[in-house]
Amino acid sequence: MGPAGGVRRSRTLGWIGLAVLLLGMGLRFYRLDAQSLWYDEGTSAGLSASPVRRIVEAAAQDIHPPLYYLLLHAWGAAAGRSVFALRAFSALAGVLLIAATGAMAARLFGRRAAGLAMLLMAAHPLAVYYAQEVRMYALLGLWAALHSLFFLAWRARPRPGRALGLLLTGAAGLYTHYVFPAIPAAHGLIMLGEAMARGRWRRLVRWLGLQAWIGLAFLPWAPAALAQLRQWPAPAPVPLPEALQAILRALGWGITLPPEVPPLVLIIPLGGIAFAFVGSERRGGGIGLALALAPVALVLGRGAYREANLKFFMAALPAFVALWAAGLAAIRRLQGAAGKAVFALALGLVALPTGLSLRALYFDPRFARDDYRGLARALAAWVRAGDGILLYAPGQVDVFTYYWPDAPLVPAPRGRPPAPEEIERTLGPVLQGQGRLFVLWYGEREADPAGQVEAWLDAHAFRAEERWVGRIRFAVYGLGTPEESPAPEVRFGEAIEVARYGLTARRAHPGDVIGLAVQWRALRPIPVPYKVFVHVRGPNGRPVAQTDREPVGWRRPTSTWRPGEVISDGYGVWLPPDLPPGRYPLVLGFYGPDGRRLPAFLRGQPMGEEWPIAILEVE
Repeated sequence: MGPAGGVRRSRTLGWIGLAVLLLGMGLRFYRLDAQSLWYDEGTSAGLSASPVRRIVEAAAQDIHPPLYYLLLHAWGAAAGRSVFALRAFSALAGVLLIAATGAMAARLFGRRAAGLAMLLMAAHPLAVYYAQEVRMYALLGLWAALHSLFFLAWRARPRPGRALGLLLTGAAGLYTHYVFPAIPAAHGLIMLGEAMARGRWRRLVRWLGLQAWIGLAFLPWAPAALAQLRQWPAPAPVPLPEALQAILRALGWGITLPPEVPPLVLIIPLGGIAFAFVGSERRGGGIGLALALAPVALVLGRGAYREANLKFFMAALPAFVALWAAGLAAIRRLQGAAGKAVFALALGLVALPTGLSLRALYFDPRFARDDYRGLARALAAWVRAGDGILLYAPGQVDVFTYYWPDAPLVPAPRGRPPAPEEIERTLGPVLQGQGRLFVLWYGEREADPAGQVEAWLDAHAFRAEERWVGRIRFAVYGLGTPEESPAPEVRFGEAIEVARYGLTARRAHPGDVIGLAVQWRALRPIPVPYKVFVHVRGPNGRPVAQTDREPVGWRRPTSTWRPGEVISDGYGVWLPPDLPPGRYPLVLGFYGPDGRRLPAFLRGQPMGEEWPIAILEVE
């Protein structure tokens, strides 16, 4: 090919590269603000809006270093703090990651692999997912790719500019995420192997000198990092085969591949990578494999693997994609029509799961981020004077107040776990009101493994409603002191007696929570775990409001009651906000796992299958 042909080819490749970058940009900015910020994104949004000193102080108490928050702070000052603007920072980092991955693949495997690597990264569901999140994982992937790119360039020909790039990206990566050290560790193994095989000991010493400078740059943060790493929560152990399968699924198809897609798709990236060790590509295959496996080895070796930490493998993704692209490039060189057909088939096998995963990322509610935006809007419409909102664990404050800055939040216990005195001191004043308490539970089992806060609320307030909104558990409690009524002489079946009861109100307004305090007396052993239902009946006899659950907030199934024992219990019923005025019967009963109800008796006389407690006057 002559000089003119070479220029035309370079221009064509340049236009193709630009088209791939535009594709990646489009996928990352498409529906960028369609979903709500979720818990972790709220932390990023809240912390990055703080003064610089506060960001550094807070990061010292967090499991993430401060650089991402500082960069987002500067970005927000220039671009604004809308959801779109905040996520755009990650989206742009994700676009740069496409180019960096292509450049890294070119160093390892050549120009053809570089183009394929850019295409794979542009549409990779894991890369797109974290490019649409106000977190540091797209930036982590970018630093991993750039650091390896400068390493490969310096390794081929040490130059001051390349050494400077290695220093800057190494320090930036360390200040972005604590998984990043896996990347320079892989570089060290590569340099050591070459020193032993080729006698490049002097170059190894020079590389170690560069690492010393990077370490010196990180030294001011090292005490905070070590303190946080010592406290890093240890998740429940996961069998190694299960963990490896989940990691491969994430590196191949992201975390949004629908579960109904068969596991056989995991063979596709492995098959592609296998071709990276065939022909000319094999020279870079070992290096790429070391770079891809190092973050995996670090996470598994520290026992830090859990499904929520699949995001850490953004550090491994650039090398994984480069290996995969090298395999596809090797397939592309197969000769004849059969070779072209095999390459087309390989691309099709990549495109189909990728498309399914991207579609689920954008549109499948199973993979949607938790909808704090929707909850804030709903609560803003429901909340009245005297109501309160409890966010537990309290880390939800940042994301919730992003959408409702003036929300009537009540203080939450901050101990992990909270002491009983702190719970009483913090939540006790809340009970002085007569309104309602809306509670958003998220991450409460980590903050309060024994469930003390929830048990305290169930003992002192009246839980009326509970449902899941994504991974957020939404509950409504009624407040107020019940007015005790005379012992009703009511019995259910032959084993359950009502010892006493009381209602917080018999006259109500739409939207009120009616609280019922009741004490049960067990007359004999009860082999069946019955549920209690409390219904407000409409004119047609059907419930217009109801609560159904096992006693004491599911903590004391009837099958655990001992004869003679008295069990204190409470229930709330949330009246619909559009309930018409009128008189509504309030009834209670028990039913078993088979749906059959216990017969009810008043002074020994049958009264059907429910106890008519009172007539509510709704005004």
